[in-house]
Amino acid sequence: IEEVDKCDSVILHYDGKTWNHMFHGFDMWLNDIYGFDSNDIFAVGEQGTILHYDGQSWIKQKSPTTQRLNRIWGSSRKDIYVCGDFGTMLHFNGMEWKKYDTTMVDWCRGIWGADEKHIFVTGNLGKVFRYDGEKWIERTTGTMDSIYDISGTSMKNVYAVGEYGMVVYYDGKNLNNLKKFTKRTLTSVWTLDSNSVYVVGADGLIFHYDGSKWTRQMSGTTHWLRRIWAIDAQNIFVVGEHATILYCDGKSWKTQKSGTNYFFSGIWGDRKDNVYVVGANPAGLYDHL
Repeated sequence: IEEVDKCDSVILHYDGKTWNHMFHGFDMWLNDIYGFDSNDIFAVGEQGTILHYDGQSWIKQKSPTTQRLNRIWGSSRKDIYVCGDFGTMLHFNGMEWKKYDTTMVDWCRGIWGADEKHIFVTGNLGKVFRYDGEKWIERTTGTMDSIYDISGTSMKNVYAVGEYGMVVYYDGKNLNNLKKFTKRTLTSVWTLDSNSVYVVGADGLIFHYDGSKWTRQMSGTTHWLRRIWAIDAQNIFVVGEHATILYCDGKSWKTQKSGTNYFFSGIWGDRKDNVYVVGANPAGLYDHL
Protein backbone atom coordinates (compact mmCIF):
# COMPACT_ATOMS: atom_id res chain seq x y z
CA ILE A 1 0.00 0.00 0.00
CA GLU A 2 2.87 2.38 0.79
CA GLU A 3 4.22 2.11 -2.73
CA VAL A 4 0.71 2.53 -4.12
CA ASP A 5 0.30 5.78 -2.19
CA LYS A 6 3.42 7.20 -3.81
CA CYS A 7 2.27 6.72 -7.40
CA ASP A 8 0.66 9.61 -9.26
CA SER A 9 -2.28 7.79 -10.83
CA VAL A 10 -4.33 4.66 -10.32
CA ILE A 11 -6.77 2.67 -12.42
CA LEU A 12 -9.26 0.52 -10.54
CA HIS A 13 -11.50 -2.26 -11.85
CA TYR A 14 -14.87 -3.29 -10.45
CA ASP A 15 -15.87 -6.94 -10.87
CA GLY A 16 -19.38 -6.52 -9.52
CA LYS A 17 -18.31 -7.05 -5.91
CA THR A 18 -15.04 -5.25 -5.16
CA TRP A 19 -12.81 -2.53 -6.57
CA ASN A 20 -9.29 -3.76 -7.34
CA HIS A 21 -6.12 -1.88 -8.28
CA MET A 22 -5.04 -2.80 -11.81
CA PHE A 23 -2.54 -0.05 -12.69
CA HIS A 24 -0.24 2.38 -10.87
CA GLY A 25 1.11 5.26 -12.92
CA PHE A 26 4.22 7.25 -12.15
CA ASP A 27 4.90 10.71 -13.62
CA MET A 28 1.46 10.71 -15.18
CA TRP A 29 -1.85 12.24 -14.14
CA LEU A 30 -4.83 10.49 -15.64
CA ASN A 31 -8.09 12.39 -16.15
CA ASP A 32 -10.43 10.14 -18.09
CA ILE A 33 -11.04 6.62 -19.36
CA TYR A 34 -13.11 5.11 -22.19
CA GLY A 35 -13.33 1.74 -23.84
CA PHE A 36 -15.16 -0.70 -26.06
CA ASP A 37 -14.69 -4.00 -24.25
CA SER A 38 -12.41 -5.64 -21.66
CA ASN A 39 -9.56 -5.84 -24.17
CA ASP A 40 -9.74 -2.34 -25.62
CA ILE A 41 -9.65 0.57 -23.17
CA PHE A 42 -7.96 3.99 -23.32
CA ALA A 43 -6.95 6.37 -20.52
CA VAL A 44 -5.77 9.96 -21.07
CA GLY A 45 -4.19 12.67 -18.95
CA GLU A 46 -1.50 15.28 -18.40
CA GLN A 47 1.28 16.05 -20.86
CA GLY A 48 -0.53 14.29 -23.70
CA THR A 49 -0.47 10.91 -21.96
CA ILE A 50 -2.46 8.17 -23.70
CA LEU A 51 -2.57 4.63 -22.33
CA HIS A 52 -4.15 1.57 -23.95
CA TYR A 53 -5.23 -1.66 -22.29
CA ASP A 54 -5.32 -4.83 -24.42
CA GLY A 55 -6.69 -7.13 -21.74
CA GLN A 56 -3.23 -7.90 -20.39
CA SER A 57 -1.37 -4.66 -19.71
CA TRP A 58 -1.53 -0.88 -19.95
CA ILE A 59 0.82 0.42 -22.66
CA LYS A 60 1.75 4.04 -23.30
CA GLN A 61 0.88 5.12 -26.84
CA LYS A 62 2.65 7.62 -29.06
CA SER A 63 0.91 10.97 -28.56
CA PRO A 64 1.11 13.96 -30.92
CA THR A 65 0.72 16.51 -28.11
CA THR A 66 2.10 17.46 -24.69
CA GLN A 67 -1.03 19.36 -23.67
CA ARG A 68 -3.29 18.14 -20.90
CA LEU A 69 -5.95 15.76 -22.20
CA ASN A 70 -9.23 16.01 -20.34
CA ARG A 71 -11.89 13.83 -21.96
CA ILE A 72 -12.18 10.90 -24.36
CA TRP A 73 -15.09 9.50 -26.40
CA GLY A 74 -15.39 7.25 -29.42
CA SER A 75 -18.09 6.04 -31.78
CA SER A 76 -15.97 2.94 -32.49
CA ARG A 77 -12.41 1.70 -31.94
CA LYS A 78 -11.53 3.27 -35.32
CA ASP A 79 -13.05 6.65 -34.47
CA ILE A 80 -11.94 8.06 -31.10
CA TYR A 81 -11.67 11.70 -30.05
CA VAL A 82 -9.75 13.20 -27.15
CA CYS A 83 -10.12 16.86 -26.17
CA GLY A 84 -7.86 18.91 -23.94
CA ASP A 85 -6.46 22.30 -23.05
CA PHE A 86 -5.96 25.16 -25.50
CA GLY A 87 -8.34 23.63 -28.01
CA THR A 88 -6.34 20.42 -28.30
CA MET A 89 -8.23 17.75 -30.24
CA LEU A 90 -6.82 14.34 -31.12
CA HIS A 91 -8.33 11.64 -33.32
CA PHE A 92 -7.55 7.93 -33.44
CA ASN A 93 -8.36 5.99 -36.63
CA GLY A 94 -7.60 2.58 -35.19
CA MET A 95 -3.94 2.79 -36.14
CA GLU A 96 -2.48 6.08 -34.91
CA TRP A 97 -3.27 9.29 -33.04
CA LYS A 98 -3.25 12.53 -35.00
CA LYS A 99 -3.77 16.15 -34.06
CA TYR A 100 -7.11 17.35 -35.31
CA ASP A 101 -7.08 20.90 -36.68
CA THR A 102 -10.01 22.88 -35.31
CA THR A 103 -10.66 26.57 -34.76
CA MET A 104 -10.99 25.93 -31.03
CA VAL A 105 -8.67 27.74 -28.67
CA ASP A 106 -10.71 27.00 -25.58
CA TRP A 107 -10.10 24.43 -22.89
CA CYS A 108 -12.30 21.49 -23.75
CA ARG A 109 -14.16 20.03 -20.80
CA GLY A 110 -16.70 17.52 -22.08
CA ILE A 111 -17.36 15.38 -25.14
CA TRP A 112 -20.27 13.21 -26.28
CA GLY A 113 -21.49 11.93 -29.61
CA ALA A 114 -24.56 10.21 -31.03
CA ASP A 115 -22.44 8.67 -33.80
CA GLU A 116 -19.36 9.45 -35.90
CA LYS A 117 -21.08 12.39 -37.66
CA HIS A 118 -22.77 13.98 -34.65
CA ILE A 119 -20.41 14.99 -31.83
CA PHE A 120 -20.48 17.76 -29.21
CA VAL A 121 -17.56 19.25 -27.31
CA THR A 122 -18.08 21.68 -24.44
CA GLY A 123 -15.62 24.18 -23.05
CA ASN A 124 -14.95 27.41 -21.23
CA LEU A 125 -16.93 30.61 -21.72
CA GLY A 126 -20.17 28.74 -22.36
CA LYS A 127 -19.04 27.41 -25.69
CA VAL A 128 -20.34 24.30 -27.41
CA PHE A 129 -18.74 22.93 -30.58
CA ARG A 130 -20.67 20.57 -32.83
CA TYR A 131 -19.15 18.24 -35.40
CA ASP A 132 -21.30 17.42 -38.44
CA GLY A 133 -19.05 14.82 -40.04
CA GLU A 134 -16.96 17.40 -41.88
CA LYS A 135 -16.31 20.43 -39.73
CA TRP A 136 -16.65 21.82 -36.20
CA ILE A 137 -19.22 24.58 -35.75
CA GLU A 138 -19.23 26.85 -32.70
CA ARG A 139 -22.55 27.30 -30.92
CA THR A 140 -23.18 29.76 -28.14
CA THR A 141 -25.23 29.23 -25.00
CA GLY A 142 -25.42 32.91 -24.10
CA THR A 143 -23.36 32.44 -20.95
CA MET A 144 -19.69 32.88 -20.04
CA ASP A 145 -19.64 29.97 -17.62
CA SER A 146 -17.65 26.79 -18.21
CA ILE A 147 -19.57 23.72 -19.39
CA TYR A 148 -18.04 20.61 -17.82
CA ASP A 149 -19.94 17.70 -19.28
CA ILE A 150 -22.45 16.69 -21.93
CA SER A 151 -24.59 13.57 -22.44
CA GLY A 152 -27.49 12.52 -24.63
CA THR A 153 -29.51 9.62 -25.98
CA SER A 154 -29.99 11.13 -29.46
CA MET A 155 -29.36 14.41 -31.24
CA LYS A 156 -32.78 15.55 -30.06
CA ASN A 157 -32.19 14.85 -26.37
CA VAL A 158 -28.88 16.22 -25.09
CA TYR A 159 -28.03 17.79 -21.72
CA ALA A 160 -24.93 19.74 -20.67
CA VAL A 161 -23.97 21.06 -17.22
CA GLY A 162 -21.52 23.56 -15.79
CA GLU A 163 -20.68 26.35 -13.40
CA TYR A 164 -23.23 27.99 -11.06
CA GLY A 165 -25.85 25.31 -11.62
CA MET A 166 -26.04 25.74 -15.37
CA VAL A 167 -28.04 23.12 -17.28
CA VAL A 168 -28.35 23.39 -21.06
CA TYR A 169 -30.76 21.31 -23.14
CA TYR A 170 -30.43 20.67 -26.87
CA ASP A 171 -33.60 19.55 -28.66
CA GLY A 172 -32.07 19.06 -32.08
CA LYS A 173 -32.38 22.70 -33.07
CA ASN A 174 -31.64 25.05 -30.18
CA LEU A 175 -29.45 25.16 -27.08
CA ASN A 176 -31.75 26.17 -24.23
CA ASN A 177 -30.62 27.29 -20.77
CA LEU A 178 -32.95 25.62 -18.28
CA LYS A 179 -34.20 27.28 -15.12
CA LYS A 180 -31.60 26.72 -12.40
CA PHE A 181 -32.40 24.48 -9.43
CA THR A 182 -29.03 25.09 -7.71
CA LYS A 183 -26.33 27.75 -7.84
CA ARG A 184 -23.56 25.28 -7.14
CA THR A 185 -21.26 23.84 -9.80
CA LEU A 186 -22.53 20.82 -11.71
CA THR A 187 -19.68 18.67 -13.00
CA SER A 188 -21.28 15.74 -14.83
CA VAL A 189 -24.51 14.59 -16.44
CA TRP A 190 -25.93 11.27 -17.63
CA THR A 191 -28.99 11.09 -19.88
CA LEU A 192 -30.74 7.72 -19.60
CA ASP A 193 -33.78 8.75 -21.68
CA SER A 194 -36.13 11.72 -22.11
CA ASN A 195 -37.69 11.00 -18.71
CA SER A 196 -34.55 10.22 -16.72
CA VAL A 197 -31.49 12.48 -16.39
CA TYR A 198 -28.95 12.56 -13.56
CA VAL A 199 -26.62 15.47 -12.73
CA VAL A 200 -23.90 15.55 -10.06
CA GLY A 201 -21.62 18.23 -8.69
CA ALA A 202 -20.16 20.17 -5.79
CA ASP A 203 -20.59 19.10 -2.18
CA GLY A 204 -22.11 15.72 -2.99
CA LEU A 205 -24.98 17.10 -5.06
CA ILE A 206 -27.08 14.65 -7.07
CA PHE A 207 -30.27 15.69 -8.87
CA HIS A 208 -32.62 13.55 -10.96
CA TYR A 209 -35.02 14.71 -13.68
CA ASP A 210 -38.09 12.52 -14.21
CA GLY A 211 -39.46 14.27 -17.29
CA SER A 212 -41.25 17.00 -15.37
CA LYS A 213 -39.16 18.13 -12.41
CA TRP A 214 -35.67 18.00 -10.88
CA THR A 215 -35.41 16.37 -7.45
CA ARG A 216 -32.39 16.27 -5.17
CA GLN A 217 -31.29 12.79 -4.13
CA MET A 218 -29.42 11.89 -0.97
CA SER A 219 -25.85 11.00 -1.91
CA GLY A 220 -24.60 10.44 1.64
CA THR A 221 -21.47 12.52 1.03
CA THR A 222 -20.39 16.17 0.91
CA HIS A 223 -17.35 15.47 -1.26
CA TRP A 224 -17.23 16.94 -4.75
CA LEU A 225 -18.53 14.46 -7.29
CA ARG A 226 -16.73 14.51 -10.65
CA ARG A 227 -18.23 11.95 -13.04
CA ILE A 228 -21.34 9.86 -13.49
CA TRP A 229 -21.64 6.70 -15.60
CA ALA A 230 -24.67 4.47 -16.03
CA ILE A 231 -24.79 0.93 -17.37
CA ASP A 232 -28.60 1.09 -17.22
CA ALA A 233 -31.31 2.54 -14.95
CA GLN A 234 -30.50 0.02 -12.19
CA ASN A 235 -26.69 0.35 -12.28
CA ILE A 236 -25.37 3.90 -11.92
CA PHE A 237 -21.92 4.88 -10.65
CA VAL A 238 -20.58 8.26 -9.51
CA VAL A 239 -16.95 9.01 -8.66
CA GLY A 240 -15.32 12.01 -7.04
CA GLU A 241 -12.81 13.46 -4.63
CA HIS A 242 -11.44 11.67 -1.56
CA ALA A 243 -11.79 8.29 -3.32
CA THR A 244 -15.56 8.63 -3.45
CA ILE A 245 -17.43 5.93 -5.37
CA LEU A 246 -21.22 5.86 -5.17
CA TYR A 247 -23.56 3.23 -6.60
CA CYS A 248 -27.28 3.47 -7.27
CA ASP A 249 -29.58 0.53 -8.00
CA GLY A 250 -32.24 2.91 -9.31
CA LYS A 251 -33.65 3.46 -5.82
CA SER A 252 -30.95 4.69 -3.44
CA TRP A 253 -27.27 5.65 -3.36
CA LYS A 254 -24.68 3.69 -1.42
CA THR A 255 -20.96 4.30 -0.88
CA GLN A 256 -18.51 1.69 -2.18
CA LYS A 257 -15.04 1.12 -0.75
CA SER A 258 -12.21 1.92 -3.16
CA GLY A 259 -9.25 1.03 -0.93
CA THR A 260 -7.43 4.25 -1.78
CA ASN A 261 -7.45 7.98 -0.99
CA TYR A 262 -7.08 9.17 -4.57
CA PHE A 263 -9.31 11.71 -6.34
CA PHE A 264 -11.33 10.06 -9.12
CA SER A 265 -12.11 11.99 -12.30
CA GLY A 266 -12.99 9.40 -14.93
CA ILE A 267 -15.13 6.28 -15.24
CA TRP A 268 -16.19 3.85 -17.96
CA GLY A 269 -17.88 0.46 -18.00
CA ASP A 270 -19.84 -1.82 -20.32
CA ARG A 271 -21.38 -4.16 -17.73
CA LYS A 272 -22.26 -3.86 -14.06
CA ASP A 273 -19.40 -6.27 -13.29
CA ASN A 274 -16.87 -4.54 -15.58
CA VAL A 275 -16.31 -0.91 -14.60
CA TYR A 276 -13.07 1.11 -14.61
CA VAL A 277 -12.08 4.26 -12.72
CA VAL A 278 -9.05 6.56 -13.01
CA GLY A 279 -7.75 8.69 -10.17
CA ALA A 280 -4.86 10.93 -9.21
CA ASN A 281 -2.81 11.26 -6.03
CA PRO A 282 -4.22 14.18 -3.99
CA ALA A 283 -0.74 15.00 -2.66
CA GLY A 284 0.23 16.90 -5.80
CA LEU A 285 -3.16 17.17 -7.42
CA TYR A 286 -3.66 20.90 -7.05
CA ASP A 287 -0.71 21.54 -9.33
CA HIS A 288 -2.66 19.77 -12.05
CA LEU A 289 -6.30 20.89 -11.67
